[in-house]
Amino acid sequence: MNSSSWLAEALPAFRSLKKAIAKKDVAPVIMLGGTEEYALGEAKDLVLEYLLQGASADFDFFEAEASAVSAGDLNEQLVALPMFGERRVVVLHDPESGRKDEAKQNLLKRYAANPSPTTTLLFVQPLERRPNKREQAALQNTPNSYWFFDLKSDEIAKFIRSFVTDSKKSIASNAVDYLIESSSSQLRDLKAKLDHLVLYSGVEQEITIEMAMRATGITAEVDMFGFDDALLDGNASRVLREARELLDKGMEELALLGRLRSTISRIWICGGLAARRASDDEFRLVLGGQVFKKSSFISASRRIGDHQVQDLLLNLLQIEMHAKSKSSSVRPFMFEWLWLATAGKKTGTSGTLANQWEYVR
Repeated sequence: MNSSSWLAEALPAFRSLKKAIAKKDVAPVIMLGGTEEYALGEAKDLVLEYLLQGASADFDFFEAEASAVSAGDLNEQLVALPMFGERRVVVLHDPESGRKDEAKQNLLKRYAANPSPTTTLLFVQPLERRPNKREQAALQNTPNSYWFFDLKSDEIAKFIRSFVTDSKKSIASNAVDYLIESSSSQLRDLKAKLDHLVLYSGVEQEITIEMAMRATGITAEVDMFGFDDALLDGNASRVLREARELLDKGMEELALLGRLRSTISRIWICGGLAARRASDDEFRLVLGGQVFKKSSFISASRRIGDHQVQDLLLNLLQIEMHAKSKSSSVRPFMFEWLWLATAGKKTGTSGTLANQWEYVR
């Protein structure tokens, strides 16, 4: 799989670098840098692959940490040896680490002003933090430099879709959202998950959210996924069926009640957040890894209504207290609660709870 194709899709700097290489317009002094370590490493490999094409026995390659070489070593690599080699590449990692060495810095400045026509000097500068707007503008205005920073959500989505397409598959939108929310900001972590997910999906052409959750090891959460969706969508028959299956698999009534309490509480809170047009960060604090279901939680709060959701929460607490007494099974009360939360009179759904008794017993 050619990583440069899906990195170029997501990262403008990677796209620009690929175009420069395609046009054979690679400067004799290049700076690669940023906080996105995976993209930075792939960019370095892309440049070296181009520079090393057709290398002969006379070709010379030198790579080192800038802090580990002296001004004399650099003078030898950049000034003396180019007179003898057919073509050369010198890679210096973390040039900022040698900034206090005045002799070294002066040598690099003189060389950058008048580089050897047979040598390419490649700087690779990892950054510990994303620079502010002013710093970033200054970096990006540096001639012949390419900077790679942590991707935004829409850029990560492009990365995921391009990666999956390159694997001759497609991926569901909610699976993309789930992967974004459940992964770190570093592409290395996301790529590892995608590699595993593509293998896990086998012959299936579309990667679903259930596959994504199972492939990342969240099996218990997958079992709850259909149940949560049915509750949020107001699908009475489905939510009763899913609840029955969960209980039949051995889930404790108290555990299911706890899940219901958590979900109905978040529906209530999301309704309030939506009413005051809260930011995505506030929704993320409430929903965590399920923030990709934000619209479903808001729709559920509007469908149920503020007063009804409060009544449902109070009734659920009473059922939970009864379950803790262990005097008898609360399954009939739980299923009646689910029926009212999803169908009842509010949605106009035809039928009664008695018609769904096959799920309740």
